[in-house]
Amino acid sequence: MPRRKVDAAAVVFALLVVATVAAFAYAQRVKRDPQVVDNFKIAGENSNAFTPGGPCHRRIRLKFRTTTSNDATVQVIKPGGALVRTLAEGEFLKRYTYHAYHWDGKDDAGQIQPVGRYRMRVLLEDEGRKLTLPGTIRIQKAGSIPCEGQSG
Repeated sequence: MPRRKVDAAAVVFALLVVATVAAFAYAQRVKRDPQVVDNFKIAGENSNAFTPGGPCHRRIRLKFRTTTSNDATVQVIKPGGALVRTLAEGEFLKRYTYHAYHWDGKDDAGQIQPVGRYRMRVLLEDEGRKLTLPGTIRIQKAGSIPCEGQSG
């Protein structure tokens, strides 16, 4: 009886070692793959922050370049990954081309989002990949940034 327990433990250990080596090899392969999205820029007036709505009707420009051609969905998400707004769905993103989208701080239902940090996610349909782009978009409280031409 004790011999079987030792054999089972050895088999489980061997399987864990094999799975660890396979995961490491896959991670190294992914690291060598070229970047699919690069040159991501959040273009606010002075920073990555903006105040949606109000008298200024502000929005922020989100710009990136793709290194492969692909059909994609472009989204704004909360830090936990919850979808806030879909900026484009099933749109063809041409290789080595810059793509710019504007977000007005509203969700898909048209509601202005609360103060906080948001991210941009690109879903590459042909590759089945979800890419959360670096950098955060910040929504600030109303009145914290003066309208253009006004002193603050």
